[in-house]
Amino acid sequence: MYPVLFRIGGIPIETYYVIWFVALSAMLQWIIRRLPIYGIDEDDGAGVLRWTFLGMLLGARGFEYIWNFHTYLNNPSLFLDFDRGSLSEVGAFIGSILTAFILCRRRSKVTFSGLCDAAATPAIFAIALGRWGCFSAGCCVGIESEGPFALHFPYDAVDITRHPTQIYYSLFASLILLSLLLLEKWSLKRRLLTGQNRSVLAPLAIILAFFMRLTIDPLRANSAEAGFLFSHVALSIAAALSLVWFCTSLRALLGSRTQSVDSPD
Repeated sequence: MYPVLFRIGGIPIETYYVIWFVALSAMLQWIIRRLPIYGIDEDDGAGVLRWTFLGMLLGARGFEYIWNFHTYLNNPSLFLDFDRGSLSEVGAFIGSILTAFILCRRRSKVTFSGLCDAAATPAIFAIALGRWGCFSAGCCVGIESEGPFALHFPYDAVDITRHPTQIYYSLFASLILLSLLLLEKWSLKRRLLTGQNRSVLAPLAIILAFFMRLTIDPLRANSAEAGFLFSHVALSIAAALSLVWFCTSLRALLGSRTQSVDSPD
């Protein structure tokens, strides 16, 4: 049971869900506002985003089923028990990006690369804010530690302190967010980010998020039960593909920029 922030008609409203709701709502609104920067009409992009958001939720829950498959197979009624288990950040990423790719292939007015770059910084922002929901709930907690940053969590014995891995994730994501914003500002001034079959921010965000998980995940408690091996394999593949994506896009962008500079007036 997560900490209750307030009650509406006797229904408990838990802090974890409130913070993540705010984070995801702000993310969606920010993405929509950024779509014109990458040449996408807001109405067309919003239509794709609605289904992408659903794909994100299905992916987030789907990963819970995958790495606890035998538990759910032995007791199928647990499939509809949403109080059990958790939502996976990695599953959310894979579900959303696959949904966006399929929909963008069907809608020529919304480019996949442009949509991804528009969504990159808001998605990282959602992680940075949403992880405070995890912190308030005491989930995704770290291993025991007596280091200078260790904190006591309410569900532990009074003499136990742990790494506040939720805060580590939030701070790391904030640094990624700042880096992406600075890169975007620099690139837009030089007209390098066009969103037309080229994407720089999105693959870079995926690569940096991969390193964030590799750095902080070993400090998480119960890592074996949390499906980290499966998640890391998925993230490794995504990061490798993103590296190729980033290098290809950057070379194309710099090449087009060089041609425009060298072309006669």
